[in-house]
Amino acid sequence: MENEKSKKNAPFFRALKEFALKKADMWSTPGHGGGSGMKSSETGREFYEFFGKNIFRADISSSVSDLGEILDHEGLAEDAEKEAARIFGADTTFFILNGTSTANKVVFFASVAPGDIVLVGRNCHKSILHSIIINEAIPIYLRPAKNSYGLIGPIPKSEFTKEAVRQKIKESPLITDKRSKKVQLTVVTNSTYDGLIYDADDLQDKMAELTHFMHFDEAWYAYGNFHPFYKGRYAMSAFQKKRGKKRAPVFATQSTHKLLWAFSQGSMLHFRQGTGKYELDLQGLKEASLMHASTSPFYPMFASIDVSAAVMGTEGEKLLSKAMDAAIKFRREINFRFKKHKKQDSWYYELWQPEMKKMDKNPSQWLIEGRESWHGFEGLENENVLLDPIKVTLLTPGIEENGEMLPYGIPAGVLSKFLNTRKIVPEKTGFYNILFLFAPGVYEQKEERLLAALEEFKTLHDKNEPVINIFPQLAAEHPQIYTPELGLKDLCAKIHDFLYISQIFEIIPKMYNDLPVQVMAPHKAYYGLVEGRTEYLSIAEVPGRTAAFMILPYPPGIPLIMPGEKFPESGGIIDFLKMSESFDNQFPGFSTEFHGVKKVATADGKTEYHINCLKKPKKEKIQH
Repeated sequence: MENEKSKKNAPFFRALKEFALKKADMWSTPGHGGGSGMKSSETGREFYEFFGKNIFRADISSSVSDLGEILDHEGLAEDAEKEAARIFGADTTFFILNGTSTANKVVFFASVAPGDIVLVGRNCHKSILHSIIINEAIPIYLRPAKNSYGLIGPIPKSEFTKEAVRQKIKESPLITDKRSKKVQLTVVTNSTYDGLIYDADDLQDKMAELTHFMHFDEAWYAYGNFHPFYKGRYAMSAFQKKRGKKRAPVFATQSTHKLLWAFSQGSMLHFRQGTGKYELDLQGLKEASLMHASTSPFYPMFASIDVSAAVMGTEGEKLLSKAMDAAIKFRREINFRFKKHKKQDSWYYELWQPEMKKMDKNPSQWLIEGRESWHGFEGLENENVLLDPIKVTLLTPGIEENGEMLPYGIPAGVLSKFLNTRKIVPEKTGFYNILFLFAPGVYEQKEERLLAALEEFKTLHDKNEPVINIFPQLAAEHPQIYTPELGLKDLCAKIHDFLYISQIFEIIPKMYNDLPVQVMAPHKAYYGLVEGRTEYLSIAEVPGRTAAFMILPYPPGIPLIMPGEKFPESGGIIDFLKMSESFDNQFPGFSTEFHGVKKVATADGKTEYHINCLKKPKKEKIQH
């Protein structure tokens, strides 16, 4: 029999489990009736047997009052959220079942009105930018550092000063009345995609006088409150609450499914009231969450968030320590093998990380220092930004941290495609870098399989194994490009030569250095799309035209241009689009993924990029 303590641990999950095991007759939604409906057909039975009976028994209707009201945050659902708030250090926590993209929209609906100024990092997730459009907000962008690897770095401290923020407002063509204008919401991505973590405590101090609300998008960083390594670098940390300084109310949105254990789309929205005059009506936050929630919530997902909170509340530090140990062990092994091969005058993979005499869990070793060269970021000082050990970026040969390209190279896209053939899926692949996430629970056998696959790729590359043997499907689909004579080393050399000739090492930093000119608020450009005032243009036709869509390449997953911004006549953005289009045609199967670009097959079998732009008005003017 469960004691009172265990019942409090993941209370919603335990109540859901108890109900599911009752095997109640369901005369309500969902239509599968606890799974029995699935068994009425052969395909349905196969589906039922694959997932197992309990997932269907736990997928119930909101008419089951014993479990409380998920949408209204009442009863057992509220108990679970209150317990999560305690565990994660928040005043209020809501479980969000549509992912952190939706959690971000809830934050905006609770705190931003049309015409409000939003200060936002240009390295934010596209859901933040979608929120700006939906809420008709006016964006002011903070510029992050960037390097030739294609990694987007932190926003420098200099961007957060009172002088810098006021100057940005003054220079904005979208803000006409600049008197007494204050930022309504400031949005910072913490940590970045590549694992860079701010001093959130210090950042909230700096922004207290400049913004009404703060929002930390911590989608990739739901674990920050559970290990001393991250002290003061997490939006809701108890360390911050003890300071007693003036603070703006703060939100944190987290993907509980990314590096913890919730089902996909399971997220949390944390909130803490500030210590100044601005407060948030929590009823308004509930209403905002209701606007974006389905009235048919998936109870197993809600329970999975509940369980994730319970696990972190009891074993979080232990599990994170093990994850860090696993990541550091892997890093040490890569370093050892790199040094070994270097002595033999042979290539090997490197790591994007600081130089360390003793690699361990001491945070000071993982700091980003502006004067160091390893990270490749220019214009940084002592930023007090940490690199998270559990987010491991592997570098392949081809480019140096200063942007100079080597005479030979091994593009990471080829390695990533090979790893997929060995049932290994990295998180993100750049031109010469691959990101691996060491989530809590990574097992040693998994690391060993990755190391073995990396070694196998090196062996196949060095012996120039025919591509047709490694990627048979690719060779079958494009036999005129991936011929039987083409070896793996040959393919890597061809792609590297293309990137070298295209000057990718210059294009990547340039395409983010100068922000495009804003000629229209983002929502105005979107309304142009809705009203049929847009047209698709080729890359040759877009210079000088106003974007209707956000253009966002993966990697690095950062917008090149926003709706309402004008494409430059030349430079990094145009060069990158041209280069990517040409690359897709020369190396099918390794193409760059784009949001906002329509890839069209031409009559001669080529791929052409089409981009949605506003039709030319008789006289273009700034629209607020």
